[in-house]
Amino acid sequence: MTASFYEQRASRLSLGSAASGSRRHSLLSTDGNSTLDNTYNYASSYSGHGDRLSRWRQTYLASDTGDTDGVQSTSLALPDDSRFTTCLAMSDDQPLLAVGSGSYETNMFFVQSLDDQLDVKASFASKFPIYSLAFKANLLMAGTDRNTSVLYHVDRARLLGFTSDDSDGPLVKCVGTFKNKSAKSIDVAAPGNHVPTKRVSCVEFAPAFGTASGGWPPSSVSSNADLFLSCLGGVVNIWDAAASQHAVRIEKVSNQPLVCARWSPQAPASLVATGGTDGVVSVLDLRRRGKAVAWRTAETAWMGTDIGGAINDVAWSPYMPYWLATSGEGGSVSLWDLRYAASEGAAVATLQHPTSHGSVRSLAWSPTHVDLLATGSSDKSWWLHSLRVDEDDALEMGRKDRRVVRDTVVADRRAADDIGSVVAVRAKGNTFYTLSSCGDLYAHRVTASALNGASVHRMEGDDFERAEAAVYARDVRAAAESVLGLVDKLKEESDQAAEDSTKADSQQQHPLMKYAECIKALCDLFKAKTRLGHSSWTLPPPSVALAVAGSSLADGGTAATAATASQTAVPGNADAAHTAFMDDLECYGYGLPPDFPLESTASRQPVVWQALERLNMSNLRIKLANMIAVADAADQQGSKTKGSPALGSDGRPLWKSIVDKEKQLVQYVRAEPALFDARLLRSTVKMILPHDCIAGLKLGLGICEAYLANRNASPIPLPASIACTALDGLVHVLLFPTVFDADTAGDSSASDDPAMAARKVVTPDVQLVRERISECLHACPEVVFEMVRLEIRIQETVLRGGEQAQVAESIVTAMKEHAKTVGRMLEGSPQVQIHSLYPATTTLSASAVRLYLNSLVPMRAYDEYLVNTQWWRASSKVDHDQGSVVGADYGWLASYPLARMLNRQTATLVVPRFRRQIDVVRQTIQKEPLSLEPRLYRDTLLKISRINLMMRCDHPLSFSASSPSKDGGLITTSIPANLLAEAFEDVGHAFLMLLEALTRHTSHRDAYKRAAAEAQPLYESLVLLVDVERGHRPRRRESAAKLAKDIDQLQYDDRKSQIASINKYLRKLESYTSTVN
Repeated sequence: MTASFYEQRASRLSLGSAASGSRRHSLLSTDGNSTLDNTYNYASSYSGHGDRLSRWRQTYLASDTGDTDGVQSTSLALPDDSRFTTCLAMSDDQPLLAVGSGSYETNMFFVQSLDDQLDVKASFASKFPIYSLAFKANLLMAGTDRNTSVLYHVDRARLLGFTSDDSDGPLVKCVGTFKNKSAKSIDVAAPGNHVPTKRVSCVEFAPAFGTASGGWPPSSVSSNADLFLSCLGGVVNIWDAAASQHAVRIEKVSNQPLVCARWSPQAPASLVATGGTDGVVSVLDLRRRGKAVAWRTAETAWMGTDIGGAINDVAWSPYMPYWLATSGEGGSVSLWDLRYAASEGAAVATLQHPTSHGSVRSLAWSPTHVDLLATGSSDKSWWLHSLRVDEDDALEMGRKDRRVVRDTVVADRRAADDIGSVVAVRAKGNTFYTLSSCGDLYAHRVTASALNGASVHRMEGDDFERAEAAVYARDVRAAAESVLGLVDKLKEESDQAAEDSTKADSQQQHPLMKYAECIKALCDLFKAKTRLGHSSWTLPPPSVALAVAGSSLADGGTAATAATASQTAVPGNADAAHTAFMDDLECYGYGLPPDFPLESTASRQPVVWQALERLNMSNLRIKLANMIAVADAADQQGSKTKGSPALGSDGRPLWKSIVDKEKQLVQYVRAEPALFDARLLRSTVKMILPHDCIAGLKLGLGICEAYLANRNASPIPLPASIACTALDGLVHVLLFPTVFDADTAGDSSASDDPAMAARKVVTPDVQLVRERISECLHACPEVVFEMVRLEIRIQETVLRGGEQAQVAESIVTAMKEHAKTVGRMLEGSPQVQIHSLYPATTTLSASAVRLYLNSLVPMRAYDEYLVNTQWWRASSKVDHDQGSVVGADYGWLASYPLARMLNRQTATLVVPRFRRQIDVVRQTIQKEPLSLEPRLYRDTLLKISRINLMMRCDHPLSFSASSPSKDGGLITTSIPANLLAEAFEDVGHAFLMLLEALTRHTSHRDAYKRAAAEAQPLYESLVLLVDVERGHRPRRRESAAKLAKDIDQLQYDDRKSQIASINKYLRKLESYTSTVN
């Protein structure tokens, strides 16, 4: 059947007044023709006694509506001559309702819903009575009593008074008809069966399809198609609104007529719940091939007969994808958990008001609360039920879970007749529309005063209860103000307790931990839960899900037969469903519902943002303390295997959970450093480092920078000693092992080295190490933080791997760049003596020092190795009260354990190789002065010059170390100063001979160019070295007068002769470099 069938007879459409809705202005047809009729009036359209009936209805409605008991109600008497309204549908994105009637005259009404007003905008007369409606965008689907569903296009913009693209077309136009398969027409049915009907009892558009549809919709249907279902008899027909010739799918659910069918609102929109006159509730999974019924149960037999009470309505929870509510003729509402088979025919919960004496005709879940469900009954009552979990001591003692679901009525209203339709609107908050059978439309807005009394309270105290009540009423601002007051009060108490605690109590629990339960409860209150997706649950296997009702239902069996068959359900299934349902209700019914727009609310209301930040800050501090306690307990009890991380309650490693909150933690430390004490932060980073070194270092660096930024941003800037000195323990963990710590990575035999035993070597305890670090932080915290950045860079280089030469070069480059950065940061600083010429002195990390020095060995940069390690090898007398800052002179580092390893490595490896390198070069040039490549001459001369000028310790190149052999004797290695002087003279002379030879073997111009190219690099390097050394003057400390002589000054005098020797050689080189042109 096509649209022309309905266009053969002109349909009447009237446009109501926007002011009162009491007068028709025009008569429009579906073909666009219009005539004026200014004589029609609603008051005279009811009956011969229209005025009297109208006055009675207005008086009755006024007595039972209005703003009382926390419900604001508005009513509208629709101009329905037959007094037989049947269905109600709401536009999904506009304040427009459509009402259908069983009349053959004016049987479709469009009503605009404003804040406190319902206004009829237009009325329409279709050919046949309307028994079901569905609204989606501009499409309106109507089910008739002639096997047919009719699709209309509605110009909503013009109905609501806005500009429309089609201003000349009809307001409502028929665009398609869909004829369902007709049932047999019989007048008498067998006992227990209903007479077949041609009435399309239900139509509904499908929601949007998910991306992971799993076979639905079919490939022949577009993913954005407008699919809808229609019910005729016991059959569900699935249609594509763009194709009316054939149904996409036809599913026979029952031999008895279906009363209702609803799509699941959850993606992928493949589940459909149905209810019929036989009392059977079925769930169809359209992804299944063949029989689509995937879950089935039955209502309890009605009034003690074998006839099941009819199912009047089904409703899917908008938040819990596996919750299904059904209503029947018995006047009760049953709640089902579709993850479980309906064991013993019993629902997980049943709601029934004690004063109700009619059947429940319609259901609607609240769009704002998981636990609110509205019902409309044949006894003219509209109820808003609140589901609560409570303990019931009267339950049988053998039952493990003694919780029950309590039904509390939050709001109620009476109508003039039985209520056939209830619709909840998300866009209007807690607003419900109800339609009575006699043509009265109601809007009930539940206010905060009604919801406050229905809130769940988990915390004791007036302040907490006010916050809980405000959140339940969705007054987030009021709740935030209460929470701010609570958190401030708790913070004041904890701060006061922290001030009262003595230094001896510093290891005790933070005072805030006393309020951990309160903070956690407040966070749960404001936590917007994640919406459950379709992949978070599954229907039970068909053999279990369908065993409850039995296949006999599809073959005409009764509800009583199904109840008998359900006795074979899975043992314990009812208890499991009961427990799971109440667990979900307790979790999701408290606080904010899933997908609540908390972030957008906070962005509009600063007080909400502040409250959330305070709560999250406190809660994160408590979580970190609990994680650390769990990890410590696991270590002490030995429950962990070596190297395996501690796990949280979710089975996830605790350290990963902390890394996920890195940015948040750093942000909160910056905002409230007093809340996160140094011991907590140290333990937090320490938990991460063994598993992810880079993540732990970055987190520690972020915390350090947050402390420093907090100091700089303070209205009264705090001294560095107050703001950053408390981080000594954290820095110790980040740079461990430091140059002050015992050398655990070095050779153990070095501890027995008699050469080192002759010196006073300090093996500091943790307290002493942190005192040294604290002194560095006090002097310049930015430099210490730069050391952490260097540690991150070096560790990333090592973990990235690659060829050994490339890794070594990257490490050396990183150290040199770090030394320059630190040198710029300390320009003019009298407190810290760090020399950028000696990169090994610019960090407290022993690991970084070792990696840097070890990288120099394969690069044959022995000179750099020796000048950097001199601070750990000083043989001069050391005043241990001096040099407490990294890089200080007089060899103070020689008193720490790292010197043991460096002394042994230098004596047994570096010095011998360096001497052998010099000897090989000297021996070669003695035999054949011109046989080496120019770069070898330059490299040797530069190394000798660097050693002569940059060594600061007396007798720098004389070493003794224990032999690795069994005899344990001493190995003595040295490079005498006269050997270096002779080597410089010999190699320098040979290089000059090479340059002279280059000028004689080619033409005059090319000869000097080549000689200059070979001489220029050495000339520039030596000039730079001499300039740097001339610019260096040793700082004389105030306590230097206590020493018998100024070692540094004497060493500088010795270097004067070295500088003079190099200058003399430079003048000889200059004769070659100055003749380039």
